[in-house]
Amino acid sequence: MAKGKDFYGKDVPELITRACKELSASQGDLEIEVIETGSAGIFGLCKKKAHIRVTRKDAQSVKVTDAAQGNKKSEEKTVTRKKSENKISAGKSAAKKKSISEKNEKNKKNDKQGNNKSAEKKESTQAGAKESEEKASSTSEPVRRELPSAEVIASVQEDIRQIVEKMGFPSDVKVELSDYTLKCQISGPHDEDLVGNDGRTLDSLQYLLRKMMSRRLPERMMLSLDVGNYRERRAEELKERALELANQVKEDGKTQAIAALNPSERRVVHMILQGDKSIRSRSVGEGLFKKVLIYKPGKKNKSGSRKGKGRQSGRSSGKQ
Repeated sequence: MAKGKDFYGKDVPELITRACKELSASQGDLEIEVIETGSAGIFGLCKKKAHIRVTRKDAQSVKVTDAAQGNKKSEEKTVTRKKSENKISAGKSAAKKKSISEKNEKNKKNDKQGNNKSAEKKESTQAGAKESEEKASSTSEPVRRELPSAEVIASVQEDIRQIVEKMGFPSDVKVELSDYTLKCQISGPHDEDLVGNDGRTLDSLQYLLRKMMSRRLPERMMLSLDVGNYRERRAEELKERALELANQVKEDGKTQAIAALNPSERRVVHMILQGDKSIRSRSVGEGLFKKVLIYKPGKKNKSGSRKGKGRQSGRSSGKQ
């Protein structure tokens, strides 16, 4: 075996380049042994040069290497060709499977549509029978509504008693169920304070109680609050007032109004006037409290409504 030639220098790549140049050979024709990679040392001290030993490969070794590289390239080409063939084959197989799957899916869809039609027909028949049964049951038995228990009614009564007591107006409280409405009655020496001006304090208490009891009471059950039969007296006053204003409208044709009525009070006015075909009534405004206009048919123009509102607001506030 030929003796190798040593090269010393700054780093290995530089030495390899110099070796190839001096020996007039490519790196592939040389056997390179790295003996020392070299070191820059610390602060320029203890430096070590790079050291390699280079030997020229004999012709037979180069041929073997080239043959090996050629075989490797040939094998790579063969593998690439086989992969390409496999991909084409897989693509054809996938396309065939997709076609079969689509065909099966189509058949399943047709079968499913047929089954759905049969099911729909069956459901339609069952629904018709069920509807007939419901109609028959509705004509034979009244709808049963859920009612609050005695414990719930007692708790509502106690809550109202505590509220008015904390307000500084201790009173007697009675709660009873009537026509799916929980009627709460307060009575005592503080009725006027609990009613307030035009029933505003009473309406506020009722609104508060409805919010508090909404989770305890069955769905759509109403709760009404009254103090010293104020609601009944107020309804009678509104009926008289509505009839009085209706007669006035018939005489002079001018729109009249009753101001600041809650929903139940507006209903009293509309109900008492609905039988008179010569006049009309409607609610106007926003919020909980609205006005009720009383007018002749055909007199609903905006200017008339504004004039009626202006004149009547003063009258209503003076009497109520």
